[in-house]
Amino acid sequence: MEQNTDVLVVGACTAGLYFAGLMARQGYKTLVCDRSSEADLGRRYDIIHIGQDYFGQFGLPEPGPGDPDYVTTFHRSILRSALDKWPKNTHADVLVLRRAPLMKRLSAWARAQGADVLLNAEYESPVFDQKNRLTGAVLRRDGGEIRIKTRLTADASGIGAAVRTRLPEDYGIETFVTGPRDQFYVILRYVKLKNPKEDAVDVTRTWPYYKTWLAPQLDPSGAIMGVGANLSFDYAERCWKRFAEQAAMPEHELDYIEQSSTPYRRPPYSFVSDGFVVLGDAACITNPWSGEGVPYAWRLCSIAAEEFGRCMKNGAYPSREAAWPVNVRYIRSQGAEFARNLAMLSGAVQCSPEENDYEFQHSIIFEDDKDKGKGNLLIKLLKGLVSGGLSMQALGGLMGAAGIGGKIFAHYCAFPENPAGFGDWVRKAEALWGKAGSMAELAEQDLAQMEKG
Repeated sequence: MEQNTDVLVVGACTAGLYFAGLMARQGYKTLVCDRSSEADLGRRYDIIHIGQDYFGQFGLPEPGPGDPDYVTTFHRSILRSALDKWPKNTHADVLVLRRAPLMKRLSAWARAQGADVLLNAEYESPVFDQKNRLTGAVLRRDGGEIRIKTRLTADASGIGAAVRTRLPEDYGIETFVTGPRDQFYVILRYVKLKNPKEDAVDVTRTWPYYKTWLAPQLDPSGAIMGVGANLSFDYAERCWKRFAEQAAMPEHELDYIEQSSTPYRRPPYSFVSDGFVVLGDAACITNPWSGEGVPYAWRLCSIAAEEFGRCMKNGAYPSREAAWPVNVRYIRSQGAEFARNLAMLSGAVQCSPEENDYEFQHSIIFEDDKDKGKGNLLIKLLKGLVSGGLSMQALGGLMGAAGIGGKIFAHYCAFPENPAGFGDWVRKAEALWGKAGSMAELAEQDLAQMEKG
């Protein structure tokens, strides 16, 4: 069986469906394929939080009361120190949504724009033409083979990156596998509160030091108790138990547990090559501070749809050079910010609980809405050292992380205008990342201490 299309999107979840809809709306024949069935689509976990403003910003229909994907809206989030003090309030309208019905919403929206969606179809291999350009794919469905001829293949297949990892190493795109050290393993405990009136959870409370949180869920008399960690679910479970021994969680009974993971590493240096773009989790698009990915993946999708819409006009094949502005526009903006934060993260958390408490008290790194932009970080750090609130080791870690983070940010902001300078840019980027700390390294050190007892 053979099909022709302008755009093949591999992966029918938040990134893939959004990109497909944007391309179809421009008049390009677009096919989305996914190995999942309609019933299983998006069932990695039940609840997802997305800022309300993002739906309007990216032109998507916003869920509301009465919709099957809508649970509630909360307007404030609270960060707390390792010693559970000095709350930092941030105000934003955040929708609590059910993930599987949200996928149905996005699927219906993509279809309304003109995209076709083919489920129970697994991506098997890329197809190249005589010029070694990516021009198609082989899918497997119901035991049979479907050959797709396309000008553009978009990999939105999730962490496994089914297309990107199967491309030749010299195709102009990194083919790395996102392994255990490069993932953030999330365990969600859905609980029923024993005192739902007194302990009602209507905002999200987060303890960044422990990478744990307490959040609303579908049942207003319940809550979600979450934890995330590098390396494995086993290590994340150990981190949760350590946190639960000292945290004042509301009394509850466990209902059920969900587990999933998200990418936690730098994205590819380039998102495009001849006839190819990588999006979402396949491109490791994640906010390093929160582990969230959906709206940030939509930003890359929006940029990519504009640029590929331009360079595919009149039947043109989208070359790496023609699609290069996707890299420039994304990396110089959100990509640079996330790269800096990822580089700084290990230094920001490499301290004792008491030092983390001091950082919260004096708005070092962790700021309230009213504190943003106030004070000089260097002066705050030096005061912490003089007062004994911060050790020399903690200060060195913070200063070092801020320094390398700043250099990486500046380097990403200077991403080359065209592929000609890309090789030199990558070599410098590699050298800078080699000086940055790693959350996986900290997790391995912590796990070793746990096993020593």
